[in-house]
Amino acid sequence: MANVSHVSTASQRIRGFLLTSVRHESRSIRAWEAEVHEHDELIWSTAGVARVRAGDSVWTVPAQRAVWVPSGVPHTIETSADSLFYATFLEAGLAAQLPREAMIVELIPAVRELLLLNAEAEMPTSTRLRLQRLVIELLTPSPGAQVDLRMPVTPSLLAVAEQILADPGAFETTVDWAERVGLPPRELTRAFISETGLSLTQWRIRARVRASLVRLASGQTVAAAAAALGYSNPSTFIGHFRGIVGTTPAAYFAGAVTKSDID
Repeated sequence: MANVSHVSTASQRIRGFLLTSVRHESRSIRAWEAEVHEHDELIWSTAGVARVRAGDSVWTVPAQRAVWVPSGVPHTIETSADSLFYATFLEAGLAAQLPREAMIVELIPAVRELLLLNAEAEMPTSTRLRLQRLVIELLTPSPGAQVDLRMPVTPSLLAVAEQILADPGAFETTVDWAERVGLPPRELTRAFISETGLSLTQWRIRARVRASLVRLASGQTVAAAAAALGYSNPSTFIGHFRGIVGTTPAAYFAGAVTKSDID
């Protein structure tokens, strides 16, 4: 994600054109503080894994997808080690087919290659503008992609969710969390389902699996990632991973799937 100076640079580079991309490479796990941009932004990666939080949702971004963040929407990014991602900035509202809310979009190989060509190749201005118009035309929402995690809105539930995200490997049970917020366990479960679509236990499992993507993409072993995320048995973690992502960690990082967000 671009910081203020990068956004200023992007604003200068975009003048006279339709979009511009800022390249970010990191050798270690890295997190950016919340940013709000004047331009619409498309966040996509070519190596490693990026996690984007915007509004009340958190996404994990594999290579075949991107996150669309309209202007004015606060968002944060965390990337795995050895990651390479791009922030592509567009004039606000130029991609009229995309909504004014953050969401996943499909990034088909042709669009990815056009974006890379635009970022790295010299070409006549007229050619570049035609290329950029085609990229924008081909950006489409991904109705089948599921949000990684939907955050609750009630302050007490949101506090629980934030603490789980901060330490997904913590060992608190639903009963423990219920005591902290002063609710009966069943009422806490019902409230979480109402606001997130998942019980607290399901939400925490998904948070753990999603946190594992950054660790695994950074070279951590499955056993080490499982242990760090509170699993005493790696096979349990692998089962949870398969249930949420649709494949095993090894197959996922071997590029064996093209759909990573499956309920």
